Amino acid sequence: MTKPTNNTINEDMTNTCFFCSESISGKKTQEHIIPNSLLGKLGIKEETVTGKGVFQYSRIKVPAHSSCNSGFGSKYEDRIIKRLEEPEQLFKDLKAEESGISIIYGPNESITALVSTWLSKIYYGLFYNDYLKVNDSEHKKVAQKIIYNDNFRMIQGAYKDGVGFSLPSSLYVFESEKDFFDLRTFVYPKMIMIKVRKLVFILLIGDGFLTKNYLNEDLLSSFREKLLLEEKVNDKFPLHLYALSEIMALRMCIPKTPSFVYSNKEIMNMSLLTGVSNPEEYYKVDEELIEKKRNEILVDLGVKIE
Repeated sequence: MTKPTNNTINEDMTNTCFFCSESISGKKTQEHIIPNSLLGKLGIKEETVTGKGVFQYSRIKVPAHSSCNSGFGSKYEDRIIKRLEEPEQLFKDLKAEESGISIIYGPNESITALVSTWLSKIYYGLFYNDYLKVNDSEHKKVAQKIIYNDNFRMIQGAYKDGVGFSLPSSLYVFESEKDFFDLRTFVYPKMIMIKVRKLVFILLIGDGFLTKNYLNEDLLSSFREKLLLEEKVNDKFPLHLYALSEIMALRMCIPKTPSFVYSNKEIMNMSLLTGVSNPEEYYKVDEELIEKKRNEILVDLGVKIE
């Protein structure tokens, strides 16, 4: 992967803009990682997200230029909040775009790009917040590795160029009959799962669409149907966690590393390119290993496997 356009790390992160990575010399704002308006609609403003730090959702904020803050809100978050008001249509629109995998990732008005950008911002924002506010030294190192990373610098550079705030990342959406909120982030593989009412969104951060290249179209439709059927017959079935564990296990078993090149305000996704003569066999995933990993993940998530 090539170096991002701005590779300078500002040690004074409290006065560095989360979006563009530039120092804040004038008016500084605090960007809510999850918009207050959405938190209010979900009724979780005062609820806490727990980890190494305990924060109310409404207090998870990062420093940002006023212009970057308002710009991201008007271009992305206002639109996503509006789309979340019509979950059935949002689900249909995302499914309609699932089959396409683009090598060039640039300015994009698709609903998939919109949701991916929003989830990417939440993922990096949560770790940025932790790095600034959590005292646990080991967790601080973990957060530092994520935000002091070439991929994040590339995203910030792309944002300054008007490209977006996300690398090519596999996005999955599922429908559930249960209405509640849940949010989980993972360091390896880099993933975020967020359940907003009856929709479950899972984003493989910067995986270069490698996961989507394996689990797509008919396989994905069959997987969705299987999860919904199980949820209907088993009231305690955690659909969102089973979806998460399957996709995480798949990503962990794909024998390939994402690769990107940034130039001319476009991100070139090199992840799917290969020089081997038999890529289908060379990059074949081990189904038994996926099942083993999935069960291990479910246990880690506190799900009892029957």
